[in-house]
Amino acid sequence: MLSAVIQPIAAAAQKLSFRQADSLLVARNHDLKAARWDVEAAEGQLAQSRRYDNPTVSMMYNVRNPNNRRWLDGGHDGEADVQLSQPFAIGGQHAEQVRQNEALTQASRSQLRLTARDLRVQTHMALIDLYFQQRQAAVYDLEIASVEKILAAYSEQSAKGNIAEMETQRIATMLYQLNKSRTDLLVAANDLQSQLRLILGLSGNGPVTADIDEAEALARASRLCLSLQGDAAAVDSLPELRVLASQADAARHALKWQRSQALPQLAVQGEYDKNGSIGHNFFAVGLSVAIPLWNHNRGNIRSAQAAVEQATLATNRQRLAIEQQRSHDLAIVGQYLRQSSPTLSTLDDDLGKMLHAAEQQFLSRHISLVEFVDLYSNYRDTMLARLDAKNQALQAAERLQLVWGK
Repeated sequence: MLSAVIQPIAAAAQKLSFRQADSLLVARNHDLKAARWDVEAAEGQLAQSRRYDNPTVSMMYNVRNPNNRRWLDGGHDGEADVQLSQPFAIGGQHAEQVRQNEALTQASRSQLRLTARDLRVQTHMALIDLYFQQRQAAVYDLEIASVEKILAAYSEQSAKGNIAEMETQRIATMLYQLNKSRTDLLVAANDLQSQLRLILGLSGNGPVTADIDEAEALARASRLCLSLQGDAAAVDSLPELRVLASQADAARHALKWQRSQALPQLAVQGEYDKNGSIGHNFFAVGLSVAIPLWNHNRGNIRSAQAAVEQATLATNRQRLAIEQQRSHDLAIVGQYLRQSSPTLSTLDDDLGKMLHAAEQQFLSRHISLVEFVDLYSNYRDTMLARLDAKNQALQAAERLQLVWGK
């Protein structure tokens, strides 16, 4: 299914919807692949931590028997000494390390989900920005086409001496400013296209356009805003909180492990001595104890305690930031929806008619140059402001959709 979506996009001009961008993201994004390998590395570390220490075997064999003066004597009177030592953990010296790695593995899995979600948010925000920048470029295109038409007519009349050269120059400077603003907008759009190519792993330098159903997106934003207003925020279920919770859990187990390191280090020992001082074929078992006499691991325990407190603070700070972002996004969507009254639904068409009427009135010399420039500026500022408001509203709604899963 992924190849069926990706191949037509790569072959033709890249016109991306949210669904197509998500498919490309899963298949090609390098950060997402790196996050998957982070999970693999954490699982490997967890598997390794479950293993116990290997036993230590040491063996000694006599080079020259002092009794019979034989070299490498393997007979009855030869000497061979074999020692075996197996350390074992007490008080959580092994278990707490395993639990710490289990928490870190869970944190890496939550981080993978967080990375995937953040990349989706970043991609969707870039697509929305690109869509509205292309819409804003269309506003400039309409004005530029109109001003070019007027400039051509005024240049002809100015050459005949019917119109003052100053008016023609003012229209020419107006056209230059429009072209300059449109160029700046296209440069910003090119930056967004480069960002999308990098995130989605798109090759080539072909144009990327955003395929967004604006009416459907605004309707969905309205439904989303209403559904989230009275909904209790399940903050702790979000992946960023799950990451921090797992890291805090790992910090607590690290603290317990550091405390366990203040306990004695124990090892079971066994020995076989073929011809020891006690007698022939001597066997012995024993216990090795490293007594924490001078070093009680207090410095590492203090450091681990500080890490636990820092993890708790990070969780509380992140929870507050998420709640504030949710309230901020809901406010943005709500403010725009309140502005979208029925009386404003036909404003775009009315402004377009106003622009056309201003062009005809100016060519007919029914309005002055000052009035003409003011009408064009009013059209452009109003259209750009409306597009910017829609951009902010759709970005906020999309963040709410991706974060809260509504």
